[in-house]
Amino acid sequence: MRKGHDAGEAERIEACRTLRSEATTPPTMRFCDLVTLWSAIGLLAVAVPAHAEDAQAFIQREHAQLETILHKPDSPARDAEVNQALDGFVDYGEMTRRAFGEPCHPSLAGCEDLWAQLDESQRREVGDLLKQLVRKSYRKNLLKTLNYDIAYKGMKDQGGDTRVITEAQDRSKPHDPPVRVDYIVRQSDRGLTAADFVTEGSSLVKNYYTQFRTKMHNPNEGYPNIVAKLREKIAKKD
Repeated sequence: MRKGHDAGEAERIEACRTLRSEATTPPTMRFCDLVTLWSAIGLLAVAVPAHAEDAQAFIQREHAQLETILHKPDSPARDAEVNQALDGFVDYGEMTRRAFGEPCHPSLAGCEDLWAQLDESQRREVGDLLKQLVRKSYRKNLLKTLNYDIAYKGMKDQGGDTRVITEAQDRSKPHDPPVRVDYIVRQSDRGLTAADFVTEGSSLVKNYYTQFRTKMHNPNEGYPNIVAKLREKIAKKD
C-alpha cells in the first residue's frame, strides 16, 4: 500500500519537473504547486486515528448483537444476555465520571468537577446505580425500536472521542421524520466503548450532570437525594 503511494508521488513530482523545464509561463508553476498541494491533502486525509475508522463498525456490530438477543422470547436468561452485551458495549465508569463533570461536557460553561467531591464509597455507589439505570433504559429503548431501520450517517471527531451519527426510521411510519441518535465512542484500555448517547441533540451525560449539579448545590437535597432518585427510577415499573 505504501509502496504504491510512493510510486504515485514520484510520478507526480517528475511530472512537475518536466512541466517546469518545458514551460516558462506562471500558470504552469501554479499547476505544479496545486499538484503538490493535492498530494499533501491526500496524505493528511488518510491520517485518521484508527479508532475513528472503526467506531461506526463497532456500533453496528454491538447493535446487531443486541437486536439478535432481544428477538429471543422474554425471559430472565435473555435479560442476563442483554446485560452482558451492554457491559461490553458501554463504559459505565467513564459515563458516570462524565455525568459528574470529570471531564465536563464541552458545551457546559462554568462546569465544575462534582466527581472530586465524592469519596470512594460514594463513587462506587453512584457508579453501580447508574449502571443499573442505563441498562434498564437502554434495553427499554431497544425494544421500542426493534421495528426501526437504522441508517449510519458517518462519523466526526469530538474532542478526541468519535461521534457516530445514526438515524432510526420506524418501518410502520415511513413518512415520519427519523429519530437521530448519536453515539460518543472512546478508545479505552479495553478497546472501543460508548461513553454517551445523544438523542435528537440531547446528551445523556449532560442531562445527568445538570440534574446532579442542581441537587449537589441544594442544601435540602445533595448527594443523598441523588442516590434516592436513582434508586427510585431503577425500581419504577416500565
